[in-house]
Amino acid sequence: MRAMCTALSLLCAAGASAATPSADFFVSPRGSDSWSGRLAAPNRARTDGPFATPARAQAAVREAITASGDARRPITVLLRGGVYRLSEPWRFGPEDSGREGALVTYAAYPRERPIVSGGRRIEGWRQMPNGAWRAHLPEVQRGEWFFSQLWANGERRYRPRLPKGGYFRAEDEVPPSAAAQGRGYDRLQYAAGDVDPSWTNRSDIDVLVFQTWTMARMKIASIDAERRIVTFAEPTMSTVWFNAIRRGQRFIVENVREALSEPGEWYLDRTSGELTYLPKRGETPSRTEIVAPVLDQLLMIEGDVAGRRWVSDLVFRGIEFQHQNWNTPPVGHQFWQAEITIRGAVRAVGARRVRFERCAVRHVGGYGIDLGAASQHCAIDDCEITDVGAGGVRLGEPEGSDDPNLLASHNTVTRSLIAHGGRMHPAGIGVWIGSSPHNTISYTDIHDFYYTGISVGWSWGYGPSAAHHNTLERNRIWRIGQGVLSDMGGTYTLGLSPGSVQRYLHIHDVESYAYGGWGIYFDEGTTGMLAENNVVYRTKSAGFHQHYGRDNVVRNNVFAFAREAQLMRTRAEDHLSFTFERNIVYWSEGPLLGSNWAGDRFRIDRNLYWNTRRDPITFAGASLEEWRARGHDANSIIADPLFVAPERGDFRLRPGSPASRIGFAPIDIGRSGRPSGPGRSRIREVPRAFPPPPPPLPPQPIAEGFEPLEPGDRPRNVTLSEEEGAAAVIRVTDEQAATGRRSLKFTDAAGQRHSFSPHMWFAPGFRQVSLEAAFSLRMGAGARFYHEWRDASSPYRVGPSIVVEPDGTLRASGRELTRIPHDEWVRIEIACALTGPARGRYTVRVRFAGRTAALTFEDIPSDPNLTELQWFGFVADGTVPSVFYLDDISLKPSRG
Repeated sequence: MRAMCTALSLLCAAGASAATPSADFFVSPRGSDSWSGRLAAPNRARTDGPFATPARAQAAVREAITASGDARRPITVLLRGGVYRLSEPWRFGPEDSGREGALVTYAAYPRERPIVSGGRRIEGWRQMPNGAWRAHLPEVQRGEWFFSQLWANGERRYRPRLPKGGYFRAEDEVPPSAAAQGRGYDRLQYAAGDVDPSWTNRSDIDVLVFQTWTMARMKIASIDAERRIVTFAEPTMSTVWFNAIRRGQRFIVENVREALSEPGEWYLDRTSGELTYLPKRGETPSRTEIVAPVLDQLLMIEGDVAGRRWVSDLVFRGIEFQHQNWNTPPVGHQFWQAEITIRGAVRAVGARRVRFERCAVRHVGGYGIDLGAASQHCAIDDCEITDVGAGGVRLGEPEGSDDPNLLASHNTVTRSLIAHGGRMHPAGIGVWIGSSPHNTISYTDIHDFYYTGISVGWSWGYGPSAAHHNTLERNRIWRIGQGVLSDMGGTYTLGLSPGSVQRYLHIHDVESYAYGGWGIYFDEGTTGMLAENNVVYRTKSAGFHQHYGRDNVVRNNVFAFAREAQLMRTRAEDHLSFTFERNIVYWSEGPLLGSNWAGDRFRIDRNLYWNTRRDPITFAGASLEEWRARGHDANSIIADPLFVAPERGDFRLRPGSPASRIGFAPIDIGRSGRPSGPGRSRIREVPRAFPPPPPPLPPQPIAEGFEPLEPGDRPRNVTLSEEEGAAAVIRVTDEQAATGRRSLKFTDAAGQRHSFSPHMWFAPGFRQVSLEAAFSLRMGAGARFYHEWRDASSPYRVGPSIVVEPDGTLRASGRELTRIPHDEWVRIEIACALTGPARGRYTVRVRFAGRTAALTFEDIPSDPNLTELQWFGFVADGTVPSVFYLDDISLKPSRG
């Protein structure tokens, strides 16, 4: 049997102990691919040859597997410490497999650290008079190599960005170009000075457009300097509201040569092949290792899925994988959610019983480890995945399968550290589980991400889902969101989830940019999920939120110190949404219940509630007695639970706690998260990849007559909500106009999921001021219209609320005012104070065509606690085919 061996003399020269560890093959960064020899005896090393390279050792292992036949035994390959620079990904196929009881192991030599790198060390630096370093890279100049990441002594360095701190904001919304009509948004209007058409190598610039729960990397096609409009090479992914580019949208311009100014920044000039680096204090070319990535993937485990030939029974132990490349495609990059089209630096397809033990993946541009289709019974144990461009671990695929052999399933991630993610793609997830069942994520630390910690499921609604029987247990998840994106959770779930459980999770510090910084988040269709014995605190929006779902159970948890509300529920449905029992809810600001608690199709009982301000506790606007009359919380109590030190995150119960009266069992989260131990990295802070939230936009007056727009355009600078594929839409038209030639046509239709579709709203941002609003309305037969003012609280507070019924009846906050005719323009004016003694009352004036005097209606009640206007909306609320027109919308502070 031909095999690869090593020289004991070289081992000793490298600093090994006299007792050489037992192995079949030894590998070194100084190894040779040309030597071959015979294995003298099982588990004994020869002394008459050089080290092998990983590829040559792998070839020898294949020879040994073939020669041994059915008499196979375990085979071990030890990698000496040092850096293994790959010229191509390290690949394993079915022929590299071990078998149960005869594993093939690739492991680090004891007390040494082998690094498998897809990068190249940059050398040959020239020091420039201004202190910059410069190196010429001929491969870049020839078009053979380009990279978007760089590391200096193991720390990520960033390309130059504008602005230098914070974000730019789009100055106005621009309709899509003709080429993008119906596809998405491809134009952005910038403020004077934010974008310069003369920038060098414009095609290499990325414009980072921050959307709701994603960030798009857009490529510049052209710049109109006169109108200050950037047109992108491709539009956003759709025309739905969360893909729009509206006024105030945050963006950053990255990789601008002219912005290279700060220590640690670098710029790669594709045309000249020159790499320029601005060193940080203390860095010198001789003492600073600068590494740039070359390979798009580092380790590939490739089973033959179609032929059902798996790669099996491999172990990788103690090996570190570093430096994976990722570049923005020429047309840009974007995805709907979670960046799951970006694969892992370490990737497996068709893998069975493959284990990663005490390995590390660092300094990569995509996900860390990716167990894809048909990968089953694999394990990531005691590993570290840090400094990743997207997410940490990716399990499964978005697509399901009726054949269980084709699903990723029964995989585990345990005792691991997953941290410092989203460095290039902030929507990356700590651990993403797609259409994949029977997985366990346990005893793992997940922190410093800009979106969700753990996401399970890829099925919106109640359709079939393969994401069932998944267990999230004893993980610690924190520093999630950090004010960069919105609509996230410490954990986030989708679809039918029978047999799935979340328990003993320690979740804290979840901070969204706008809405949706939740602890445990049951999103669309989450069904059959159990969440028990978790401790969740310091979340922006709520500790627990269910958008909609069925038959979930939330019991024996602590939810503490959320700000906007403590518990949220969005959609009322005609089935049991969830059971919420034996929980402790503890807070100091915001209401107990936020969003929508109508319908009563939930069970909520035997809970303990405590507001540290000792303010009266209400339940979605109801007193406890009224709430109990609706059938809820009959056995719940309001009492101090006597936590040990809740302000420090210690939610143990002191003796005498009244929590025993609701049957609450104490929760031990001391063992949640990665256990400490030798060789394990300590939690550390690293620089942010994206800035913290900017200050709120200044208030935005409205003066919109739709004249600059073309018929068929969508309205500008609004959030527009339309059901996908529906005939009910909101578009600019020239069919009618109160003044000028254009107005906005609301078309309603039967058969929609929600009567309130379509609708649109502005976000004016006025606070503690008196306001005047007006709009012209032309009602068609059968249409139902309403207009409302809201703040951003949960539940939101409502100010003026105007409804026009299909018969023309005009009501304000339920009070009947007058009747307006069909097919005639009517001007409606509203005056409302958000401050002072007039707060809580408003005035409506109605002006009819051909009449001199307006009808005035005063002293109409609204919520006296409404002090800010964040939602100024118009809704087509009909259920039959109908239309109405809207024109000349205005909103501004009162003159008086």
